[in-house]
Amino acid sequence: MILITGGTGFVGKHLQAELAKRGIEHFVFSSKEHDLTNPAQAKEVFAAHRNAQTLLHLASYQAAGEFPAKHPAEQFRINNLIHVNVLENWRQFMPQAKLVAVGSSCAYPSKASPLVEEKFLDGEIHGSVYSYAFTKRLLFTGITAYNDQFKLNGTYLIPATMFGEHDDFHPDTAHVCGALIGRFVRAVKENWPQVEIWGDGTQVRDLMYVGEFVNALIPLISQCDRDIINIGPGRGTSIRDLAQAISQAAGYKGELFFNASRYTGVKEKFIDTSKFVKKYQGSISNDLTAGIKKTVEWYAANYDQIKDRPKFPAKAV
Repeated sequence: MILITGGTGFVGKHLQAELAKRGIEHFVFSSKEHDLTNPAQAKEVFAAHRNAQTLLHLASYQAAGEFPAKHPAEQFRINNLIHVNVLENWRQFMPQAKLVAVGSSCAYPSKASPLVEEKFLDGEIHGSVYSYAFTKRLLFTGITAYNDQFKLNGTYLIPATMFGEHDDFHPDTAHVCGALIGRFVRAVKENWPQVEIWGDGTQVRDLMYVGEFVNALIPLISQCDRDIINIGPGRGTSIRDLAQAISQAAGYKGELFFNASRYTGVKEKFIDTSKFVKKYQGSISNDLTAGIKKTVEWYAANYDQIKDRPKFPAKAV
């Protein structure tokens, strides 16, 4: 049985569906049912599932855009509480379980090149995400420490930026792919003559459809032991190419305006996936066409219900 934290979120919804399809027993819960920042509630859910053989840790408090710059203290407090409570309850109640945690490539040093696992802690984090990224480094350090002191078996995965159905599409908090899908679908619905894209379009990011990540994750559970693994296509996509692909999928006929004066983050970022390919025989496609089409169609079909829905309905305190 697999115990999943964060299983009701974006990635978790896709993971639940695939596990159910494969007939793999799993348990998920929402923060309303068991708040992992609360030690007593975290203890309750871990104690109740002490016989689980795998712990998949997806839970985190995060968003993109300007959110990390506006909420650094909240992200520091909430994420560190979640991670510390998960690690300690893993040790106390589920020491037999293999932990597989999902990290973030934003925790890599901002000037590292290439982004290989051995360099994960070797340098300063980009200032735009300094607090959230630090909590992801803390998680990796915590897994390493619990592996070393208590002889546990934890692995840390670093995925490329994901997109797909159930993603965040709100302009204030979405990652680049979700934000652009939201913008282009809205442009079609509301007949905009122009869509603005931040930056000159030459920025490079590594992206993958969430379904590909889930299909790569499930076999990794049995294969990995006390490792750190980048997961992605191994090469990037320019924002210009991404915007054009989304525009085409959405059926947008207007003008694309690349605004070089707007915030873009680091110029180029994509993780090296040599270990994933060579050691684990993994593969993620760099062709985003099918995933973009599925996501655009899903968002367009659900547009009226979710077009203005914020990622966090109530502000965390």
